[in-house]
Amino acid sequence: MSIQGHFIASTQGRIFVSQFGNTKSDVAVLCAPPVAEELNLSRAVLAKQCQAFAQQGLDSFILDYFGTGDSEGEFEEGSLTDWCEDILSVGKWLQSLGYQKLIVLGVRVGALLLGVNQQKLHAQLPIIGQILWKPVTNGKVFASQLIRIKQANQMMSNSTEKVNWRNEILAGNNTEVAGYVLTKAFIEGIEAAVVPATVEWQSPVSWLELATEKVTPATRKFVEASDVIAVHTLQTPAFWQVPEVFDLPELSAVGVTITNKLLGE
Repeated sequence: MSIQGHFIASTQGRIFVSQFGNTKSDVAVLCAPPVAEELNLSRAVLAKQCQAFAQQGLDSFILDYFGTGDSEGEFEEGSLTDWCEDILSVGKWLQSLGYQKLIVLGVRVGALLLGVNQQKLHAQLPIIGQILWKPVTNGKVFASQLIRIKQANQMMSNSTEKVNWRNEILAGNNTEVAGYVLTKAFIEGIEAAVVPATVEWQSPVSWLELATEKVTPATRKFVEASDVIAVHTLQTPAFWQVPEVFDLPELSAVGVTITNKLLGE
C-alpha cells in the first residue's frame, strides 16, 4: 500500500497532508483530525483507519491544520477559521487530482469544524457523507478540558497558588498547556464554536459514540432532530485521552462498513 506525504498551499501557509493508497478512483476520504494533545494520541488509530480504507481501494488523506503536526506555523498562530480553510484547501486539491466525491471523517474538534461549517464545506466540496468520531459539539466544553489539564499540572507541582487560568488567558496572558500555547483569540474562537442539535446536516452522518455502550442524552438530541444521522456505539478505549493505543481493528471495521454503505457496495 502506498503511503505518501504532501505539502500544499493553504491560506496561512503550507500544510502537510498524509496520503494512504493511490488507486485514483473517483472517491477519497478526507480526515479532519483533533487538535492539541488529542491529535498526538489519536494519530496512530486514525492512520490505521486510513490504511483500512486504502486496503479497500479507497484513497484516504489526513491533513495537519496550520500550526499543528508537520504543517507550517505555530499552534498559537492558528484558529478555527484557518483550520476550516485548510479543510477546504485540501478538498479542492483532491478535486484537482481527479477525485469527484469526498467522504469526510471528523475526529473530536475535527468533527466540531465539520459541524459548524456544514453549509460552507458542502457548498464548496463534493461531500457525499460524514463520519464523526466522538464529536465535540460545544467548544466551550473542550476549552474547559484544556484548562483543567493546566490546573491539574499546577496541583501536581504542589503549588498553593490559585489561578483562574481561563481569566488569565482571556486577559491576554498566553498560557502553555501540555506543550501548546493557548491564546485569548483561540479560547474565544473555540468557545464560540457550538453545533446546535438543530443543525441542518447536508449529507448523511455516521455518528460514532466511542468508549461507551450507551448513546448519551446530548447525542440523542442530535439524532432525534435529524433523519440523516445514524448513531453507532463502540466500547473502545478513549484513545484521544490515553496513551499507548495504536490500533483498534473493530473501529476500523466499522469505518469500512460505513464507507461501503455510502458507496452502495
